[in-house]
Amino acid sequence: MEKLIDKFLPADYHDTFVIKASKPAEQIVLKELIKKIFNHSPAWLSFLYKVRNILVKPFGIEGGDILISEDYIIEDTENEAIMRKDDKHLLFYVSIAKIGNNLIDVTTVVQYHNALGKVYFFFIKPFHKMIVPRVVKEII
Repeated sequence: MEKLIDKFLPADYHDTFVIKASKPAEQIVLKELIKKIFNHSPAWLSFLYKVRNILVKPFGIEGGDILISEDYIIEDTENEAIMRKDDKHLLFYVSIAKIGNNLIDVTTVVQYHNALGKVYFFFIKPFHKMIVPRVVKEII
């Protein structure tokens, strides 16, 4: 199945997680789901963001939680929504797509702007792989 996010490939990094939703896909509004995922900040995740912010501050990387508003959503259809965040070190996209009755596909695409982006994501990647499926499961 071809997805809208595919047009941003190839990239320096991409991954996909398939998560089983607790409700049927037709009850899920994807644009709202993206905002909920990025605005979900349980204590354990807030702690990780604080540690990250301390570690990256000397490199001039933007700190704070990643809070997504309507402005970040660049595409929104019934079956897929895509958000885009562009920082000085990297550009990333996240797609949320309905792929079955209660299956949600979460794809991240990352493009490095420079060596700092590559180094940053090298250290972030293990956390990304742990955080994304866990947060999405908590939300849906």
